[in-house]
Amino acid sequence: MSSTITGVGSGFDIESWVSQLVSAKKTSMLTPLQEKLESLQKTDSTVSDVKTKFTTLQSALRTFTNIIYNSSSDMWTNTTITSSNDAYATAVSTGSVASANVNLQIEQIATSTTAKSANSLGTISKENIESAKFVNLANGQAKAGTFSMFLDGKQYEIEIAQKDTVKDVIDKINTATNGKVQASVDDNGNFSIKAYKEQVVDGETSFVEDTSASLMIGSGGDTSNIVTALKLNEKDGSGYKSSYPVSLVNTNAAMVSSESGLGEVKLFDEDGNPAQTGKITINGVDFEINETTTLNNLISRINGNSDVNVKASYDSLTNKLVLTSTQTGQSNISLSEEGTNLLNVLGLTEGSGEDERIAQGSQTLGQNAIAYINGNKVVSSSNTITGEASGIANLSITIKKPTSDYSNNEKDDKDVTLEISPDYTDVKEALNTFVDAYNDLVSTIRTETSSSGSIGHDSSLNSLLNNIRGITSAISDNDGKFSMLADIGISTSKSDAVNLTIDEEKLDKALAEDFESVKMLLSDGYTSKTDNGLFDQMLVDIENALDFENGYFATKSDSVQAQITSMNSRIERATTRITSYEERLYKQFNQMDATIASLNSQLNTFSTYIS
Repeated sequence: MSSTITGVGSGFDIESWVSQLVSAKKTSMLTPLQEKLESLQKTDSTVSDVKTKFTTLQSALRTFTNIIYNSSSDMWTNTTITSSNDAYATAVSTGSVASANVNLQIEQIATSTTAKSANSLGTISKENIESAKFVNLANGQAKAGTFSMFLDGKQYEIEIAQKDTVKDVIDKINTATNGKVQASVDDNGNFSIKAYKEQVVDGETSFVEDTSASLMIGSGGDTSNIVTALKLNEKDGSGYKSSYPVSLVNTNAAMVSSESGLGEVKLFDEDGNPAQTGKITINGVDFEINETTTLNNLISRINGNSDVNVKASYDSLTNKLVLTSTQTGQSNISLSEEGTNLLNVLGLTEGSGEDERIAQGSQTLGQNAIAYINGNKVVSSSNTITGEASGIANLSITIKKPTSDYSNNEKDDKDVTLEISPDYTDVKEALNTFVDAYNDLVSTIRTETSSSGSIGHDSSLNSLLNNIRGITSAISDNDGKFSMLADIGISTSKSDAVNLTIDEEKLDKALAEDFESVKMLLSDGYTSKTDNGLFDQMLVDIENALDFENGYFATKSDSVQAQITSMNSRIERATTRITSYEERLYKQFNQMDATIASLNSQLNTFSTYIS
């Protein structure tokens, strides 16, 4: 644009004149084009919104047309299964299950096999009490400190040092009362503290148990936990003994070390020479054992491996390693070892090499479940009885305890009844979704194709709408009991001939009487465009309209976009013309202003000659 002059020579408001003239030109030339562009953009947006309504209806229809035959999750096969006593058994369906009442009696439930150390591990004995440190007992939880005993009300305090062996503690207890209270370890590894009295027979003095004495052990002021660590809570004659054998096992120490309390776990290679590693195999899964492997580490690795199908734990009460199968049924836990004698040491196997075998009494075999379903005996390795085992297809029964236990509750019955009935909740929700999507689509199209709508009269869209609406009242040529949507309670009402409504009572009756006919009325599976289901037919129209290449929306969108592109080009050209028009105005007015300025100058000069 050329530089502007605002009437300096003439004194006229040229800027205002140009602005008004340009504005008038925009109003006559540009504004109609911009208004048309806005209308086209609104139409484009509305077409996109209507397309979304079609897509929503498409999704609602596909719930029926695809799910009947093509989906692994078929809402038509949903069932409600009610157990007469959930405490004994429950059931779920994994597919279509016919309505029925299933009678169930449970003789026994399936249990898991357990493997447990044949004997308590690392227990104290008369042979090892001189070397076994007291603080290593109870998996290293025993504490040194003071320990009190009360004999006939008199308190005796024992000081247990950090370095004391079990023999040292026994000696301190025995000497504190000059033999009136004595501690000992029996052949089973039990620790005991009892009251004794002197007895003279044939001139010889000895101590015998004093059952008339009153002996109490432990006080609130003790700093040693000997009573709890050694589990001295079982009354035994004149005193107390450990309720479980006392163990030296330390689960945090390397198993091949003396600190583990297990005894030496030897690692040998194939030639019988000391090796750095060995391995144990549980249910076919190998676990390496080396000089740093602890019992806790081994337990952690077993529990972290799902392929081994067992869970391991250390029972600190009985001092035994326990392997529990994660699977139920009558099957052993297989065990073997190579280069190490660990399983022998843990009391899970005995013998070696080809003679190695499960230690006698170490495994308690699991049992299979036994139930009677409608009088037929069913044996299952699992407490979940599948349809394959029971003969009732797609029914999965979970049993929890024998019905023979009913006597524990007088209100319980010996038999459990599983009542199986169809559940059409999802079907009804899907039909409500369809009706909502249909009504929303119809309302939107009627609004947007009216005289005041964004799309305006569109014969193609109105024709498509009429086809869809016609299907809702059409007669279906199928082999079922129902031929119209109105037969199952889906129709327009007298007060509203446009929107669909659902008569819940009529729909429930149709589903209960013949749900297969309801399925056929709605869809035959939509495997081809010749299906007779009403939803099949409607889906054909919907998907034709949504076709990416030749559908209504592809064509309509291309047309509107082309018009928008054309309109933008026209606006661009009009804007260029208005800019040129503005430049011409400024040029012409500037020339006028310069001419007036020149004339004014000549007039002023002439005036000086005649004054």
